[in-house]
Amino acid sequence: MNDGVITDKEVYEFFLAADRSVYLSFLHELENALQRYSKNPSIIPHRIKGTTPSHSTIHMYMPVIDDVYSGVKTLGFNVNSNLGFVGSINVTDADSGALYGTLEAKQVTGIRTALASCIGLYHQLTKYVGVSTINLTVFGAGLQAFWHIMCSIQLFKGHCEALHVRVLHRSNPMDVEPLMKAVSTEEDAMNVTVEQFLLSNAKAVRECVNSSHVIFGCIPSESPNLHYKDLSEFPTSVEHTYVSLIGSYKINMHECDEDMIKQFQNQGSLIIVDSKEHTPLESGELYDAMISPENLLEIGQLAGTKSPTIKCDNGRTLTLCKIVGLSIMDICVSKKLLEISNTL
Repeated sequence: MNDGVITDKEVYEFFLAADRSVYLSFLHELENALQRYSKNPSIIPHRIKGTTPSHSTIHMYMPVIDDVYSGVKTLGFNVNSNLGFVGSINVTDADSGALYGTLEAKQVTGIRTALASCIGLYHQLTKYVGVSTINLTVFGAGLQAFWHIMCSIQLFKGHCEALHVRVLHRSNPMDVEPLMKAVSTEEDAMNVTVEQFLLSNAKAVRECVNSSHVIFGCIPSESPNLHYKDLSEFPTSVEHTYVSLIGSYKINMHECDEDMIKQFQNQGSLIIVDSKEHTPLESGELYDAMISPENLLEIGQLAGTKSPTIKCDNGRTLTLCKIVGLSIMDICVSKKLLEISNTL
């Protein structure tokens, strides 16, 4: 890492080479940041969204004003650029307002989301005691999916003998070579295997979902890819499944079906979210079901509470987490990266 802007490439290389202790230190730091948010949501003011006078580019500014985590994340999107969302994260000193450092936003966004997904999973690791091989299914083959797999590998290290990953993709499979190379070079390497299937292969999708201990949804979709019946109707040897969905960012998007949400409502179990305020407004599943804050449990409230679960007809227990993303996640992870870079 350098003294200027920390680039996406540097962030990518740092986490690709990081061991379990590093991942856990970031996970705990992120949970602390989300606990601060849960206690005082006003530390994240409303974001600013506007379009340039030429109408070519949408800009978003997402600030955090806190005694520990302070700064602003910016994103821009030009439909003609073919670059997707492009942005930066500026971390400031909470006491003086002075600039502490700047990072490119793409890789940090992927990593912080994966870490946030894994906080709930971390609190449930005891549910997998005695399971030698963890079956992990990921909807998506992009950046978010990649980092969800990496975080899971580190999280389960020492808790199981093997991790079997199934990637469900729309058209292009994931490039897993960097992931496999990073895993194989670790001294305490765990046995990791990867299979990839087209999302259009309904039979493969159903079988993957049914046999999963962990499921991550990383595909923006207007129609659900994850169906409750695939988890509940068929016999399974899996006792518990943790599901985290992060693909939605608009009210018309749905990653799981209505039946899954209804089961949590009917059984009086809470759904884990990053924000009781923002998640129902950016998640089609929760919005359509008219989920109220009383039906939700924020990640920042997980510590010291019993993990919320429902019981499926086939005996499996199920936990659901839904994440839309908060700027404090970016500021928190970026600040820690800057602190580490200053020691190198």
